[in-house]
Formats: sequence, C-alpha cells, structure tokens
Amino acid sequence: MTTRFALQLGSCAVRFGAVIAVVALLIGCASLPEPIRPAASMPQASENYVVSGKARINAPDLIQSLRFRWQQQNGQYDIWLWGALGMGRTHLQGSEETFIISDGSQQIAGSPGDLMRAHFGWSVPVEALGAWLRGAAASTMPVNLQQSDDRDRLIALQQGAWRVTFADHEALNNAWLPGRVTVVGKQLDLEVVLAWPKAVMTSNTAQRLTEAKLFDTSTRELDNSALEN
Repeated sequence: MTTRFALQLGSCAVRFGAVIAVVALLIGCASLPEPIRPAASMPQASENYVVSGKARINAPDLIQSLRFRWQQQNGQYDIWLWGALGMGRTHLQGSEETFIISDGSQQIAGSPGDLMRAHFGWSVPVEALGAWLRGAAASTMPVNLQQSDDRDRLIALQQGAWRVTFADHEALNNAWLPGRVTVVGKQLDLEVVLAWPKAVMTSNTAQRLTEAKLFDTSTRELDNSALEN
C-alpha cells in the first residue's frame, strides 16, 4: 500500500512538473520580441506617366521659372512649357533621339539637347529627366552613387555629371512618387515641384480622358498654390 501511494505521488509530481514546464515555455514564447521586418518596398513607378508642376532653372546668366506638363509613353515625349499667366507656351514632342519644338507658328526639329540649348539657353538629358521625375535612376546612364531611405525610396543619386535628390514622396498608384526633384550639374541647377494626378496614364482611352481632366485641375491648383513662393 505504501509503495503504491508512493508511485501515485511520484506520477502526480511528474505530471505537475510537465504542466509547469509547458506553462513556462508558453510564457517564454509570449515574451519573445517580435522579429524585425524590413519595410515592405513598393514597386517602381511606371515609365508611362503624366505629371504637371513648376521648375526653377539657375544657369549662367539665366534665372528662369516656368510651368510644365510632362507626358511620356513608350519612349515618346509630349511636353508643354509656359511662363507666368500662360505666356510663351512651347511644345516639345518626340523621342530621345529627335524632338520637334513648336513655339507659336515656328517648328524646329533636332536632337533634344541641341534644341533646348538653342531655344532655352540650358539643357538637361531628356531621357534621364524622364526617369528622375518619377523617382528612379535613368537606365541610359551609369549610376555612380545611390541612396535610399528606410522605406526603400530613392532620395539621392549621382549619374554622370548630374547630382539628383528626391524629396516629399507620396504613395500613389501603389508606388512612391517624389514631390520635389533637384538636379545639379553642368552649370545648371534645376528644382522641380511636381503635382501628380491620381491616375497614371494607361493605354485605355477613357483613362486618358480622366487624366486630361486631372491635369486641368492640377494646373489650376498650381496657379494658386505655394509653388509661387
């Protein structure tokens, strides 16, 4: 009888000890810190887009402010530039190789760099600027330096002789898009403030019509915004 009682007592002690061990394990697991997960990165913005905004150019013997509407799709560019109160509208159309500048009744064709230098007195690589405006590095130029923040947003890069910084990002269409881009190099300082429409350009006709309305709205907003400051 004594032996049986001792065996039962020992069995109870074993079961009690197992329960204590399980409880301790659960408590230990509950107190473990959550693993640190990197911030989820968004996909890169589409190469096809439309955006409007204001630019300030500081070049030798020239300080200029202008507004613009920039649209590109499948390597084709359609760019409108104008000054205060809509004066001096200039239309640029074409690809990375050839542009046509329309200024009133005059049309001039040639390479983008040559046309911009002759017409404006300054020039930037159009194919690179098309990527920089959407917050990405240009595939046509080597990247010498690149810096991103903790959300994997590009905030600075060096490509060739150009230093580019990005700021005021906003999440639109499942991608981070910069609200301000600064380009410095080759005796040129260019600061661009961007107003992104809510819908990015697609091949759908109805979508393009929506974007045109959004552009009209964003242009009116630009005329009355802090961009004048």
